Amino acid sequence: MRSFSIAAVVAVAVLVATTAYILASRADSSTDLVLDGGQAFTAVGALVTCGWLAHRSSGRVRLAWVAIALSAGIAVLVEIGEAAVILATGHGPRFLVGADFGIAAAVPAAIAGLLLFPAEDHPYANPRRTALDVAMIALSLIFVASALSLPQLFIRIASPTESWIGVASLALDFALLTVVSFVLRRSPTTLRSRLLFMLGGFALMAAADCGAVLVAATGQLDALRELLSAGPMYGFILVTLAPLWPEHRSAGADDDMPLWPDLIPYAGCAAVAFTAIVISVEGQPMTIYAAAAAGGIAATLLGSHLLSRSEARELLRASLQTAAKLREQKSVLDNLIDHAPQGVASIGPDRRIKNANPRLASMLGASTAILAGASTDDFLPADYVARVFRSFASGGDNTTDVYESDCQARRADKGQFWVHWSIAPIRKADGSIDYFIATFEDVTAKRESDELSAANLAQLEKLNLLKSEFVSMVSHEFRTALVGIQGFSELIRDQDIEASEMKVLADEIYNDSQRLNRMITEMLDFDRLEAGKLQLQLRPLDINRLVRDAVEHAAVTTKKHVISTSLESDLPDVVGDADRLTQVMTNLLSNAIKYSPNGGDICVTSRLDGGMVEVAVRDNGRGIPHEFVSRLFGKYERYEDHHAGKIIGTGLGLAITRQIVEMHGGRITVESVVGQGSEFRFTVPVTATVSAFTRSA
Repeated sequence: MRSFSIAAVVAVAVLVATTAYILASRADSSTDLVLDGGQAFTAVGALVTCGWLAHRSSGRVRLAWVAIALSAGIAVLVEIGEAAVILATGHGPRFLVGADFGIAAAVPAAIAGLLLFPAEDHPYANPRRTALDVAMIALSLIFVASALSLPQLFIRIASPTESWIGVASLALDFALLTVVSFVLRRSPTTLRSRLLFMLGGFALMAAADCGAVLVAATGQLDALRELLSAGPMYGFILVTLAPLWPEHRSAGADDDMPLWPDLIPYAGCAAVAFTAIVISVEGQPMTIYAAAAAGGIAATLLGSHLLSRSEARELLRASLQTAAKLREQKSVLDNLIDHAPQGVASIGPDRRIKNANPRLASMLGASTAILAGASTDDFLPADYVARVFRSFASGGDNTTDVYESDCQARRADKGQFWVHWSIAPIRKADGSIDYFIATFEDVTAKRESDELSAANLAQLEKLNLLKSEFVSMVSHEFRTALVGIQGFSELIRDQDIEASEMKVLADEIYNDSQRLNRMITEMLDFDRLEAGKLQLQLRPLDINRLVRDAVEHAAVTTKKHVISTSLESDLPDVVGDADRLTQVMTNLLSNAIKYSPNGGDICVTSRLDGGMVEVAVRDNGRGIPHEFVSRLFGKYERYEDHHAGKIIGTGLGLAITRQIVEMHGGRITVESVVGQGSEFRFTVPVTATVSAFTRSA
């Protein structure tokens, strides 16, 4: 802008000085010499600036500026030549031979340069439209010239040679004006500012030259002749300034489609109308050339109108096709969203739902009409959603960002469920958020399944650990019993011992073998229970008799305990398997003995409770902690009382006992207080209520 300002100040100074001298002086050779010098000076300026910009440009733009610079160079040479003639002869060349030739010589290169500039690329700059616009401009100029009878004027007042030179000069000027209008019409946005300066300069040259030729031909208004002859100087000043104008590509220039370039061809039509009115008012006849030009203009206007109608129809057809495609795409998109397996919603920055599909409405238990305009705070945690929205708002760019996570949601009936949701912002051109697109999927069943799987896995890991401990424990118990059997057998085989001692050793061997047999029996029974292969032989039983037999057998195994019974008389028979119920009693009595190692009373009771007979075994041992009671009937679970010493067993006895009782249709429970003992109670039905499934387990 600084270079442009300096050049503009210098140009204005030169123009003011030259114009003042021309107006103040008489038309003589000195005036012509000053005029030629000023034109040569401004043409040199155009040559320098256009050549400089050509050096900095590329492609067609470079060639265009080179041609403009060449035009200025030709003008410089002509003006220098004319000045030399003035200095040599004392007067300038005859007007129609020399002065007109000066501007005419520079016009072809200028026209070539203007046509080399690239055109604006838009769908309506087609060759037909361009040809009609050029024809309209050219015919308008021809009409004006013909209506003013310029060709006839030259023929009447000048010699044949001068007449043809004048007509040719006017034709070149008209051609330049036509090209100027055409280039201005199609000029690209990026070059439009510079082209306006340059096109204005060439238009000024052509108009001034036409005026000068007209004045010279008519012999009227000679005072204006020298001033009009200075027109190329003013024109070259504008051409000189054009390359220095700074080009600034404005935002959205690609979308800028001003109306004024489309009106340029119609400016010629306005000139035609004005000229026609003038000659009509003055009563001048219309020449055959003007009539022909007017007919051509009418035909061009008709063609332009028909072309506009054709383009309008094409636009209408294209718009209808585009609208149909948009409707089809919208229909497909709407169907896709409406039938999507996930819930879909558009949400405004204020966290209000704009639209929701039927799946989301079903998921939230509300209609789509209710959801439209509702706040997400009614269905999702408000603070959580606010944090998510703020994380998007802080970005402020056009990058694609998506957030997804699981969270708890609320239905319209206040029911809670889990959703997996993902949300992405739709941004405007400036980066601000227009709205959000969110998808929702009900993952409640999946989360419950995952939690159940995790719990099952933890249970399996625990069971695996218990099995490992069980195998280690059973191996130890088996080895202990086998070591005792082996040791006592070796003593009997290798030592001479008395019968009483041998009886003691045989008793120990018997106890160890019984222990092995009991552990193997428990393992086999439990395996059959888990496999569902244990069969119950159900029949009526006297439960009191079965209890007395079990107590008698248990009493033989201990000398520290007193086992007593308190059985309700006249109990009805129960329905059960005698062997399995005996196994239950044996396990309970054995545990009562083991977990009261210091001896004490063990009491067994029975009573009728509705349609069930309840049997209870109570000891006065150390008891079981409350936190272990719930695990007591589990597989491989065994309470270790460190104060009671080592307790031998597999940890399967109570699990088997519970299974047997439940197969009979009964229930087993325990109450225990640490330091006071435990009481195990189980029930057996007095009628055959046990199912076939429980009988075959």
